[in-house]
Amino acid sequence: NVEGMTLDLASLQSIRSFAAEFEKKGLPLNLLINNAGVMACPKSKTADGFEMQLGTNHLGHFLLTNLLLPSLERGAPSRVVTVSSMIHSRAKGMNWDDMMSEKSYGPWAAYAQSKLA
Repeated sequence: NVEGMTLDLASLQSIRSFAAEFEKKGLPLNLLINNAGVMACPKSKTADGFEMQLGTNHLGHFLLTNLLLPSLERGAPSRVVTVSSMIHSRAKGMNWDDMMSEKSYGPWAAYAQSKLA
């Protein structure tokens, strides 16, 4: 059986709601593939004020994975696969002084940083 559920990785509330709804089912989770994301979009922010690409491609997956740990433990031996991109190699390291690209924004630079994170 296949069941669809709503999830917006650009919203921490949506991620929390999704994880809570999934946890209520009490099902084991054998495999989590973190592959969704946004790429080289115009400058924008998530519902929580993070730069869209970093917030979606890294922070969203991080929170989702952590909230689903009980389900992953029930599904042991389980696996988490996080898909990245070769574009990470174009990042000139993490810009710790401007992680949210507020001082300077380039769509591809922000995407590369989100994949490096």
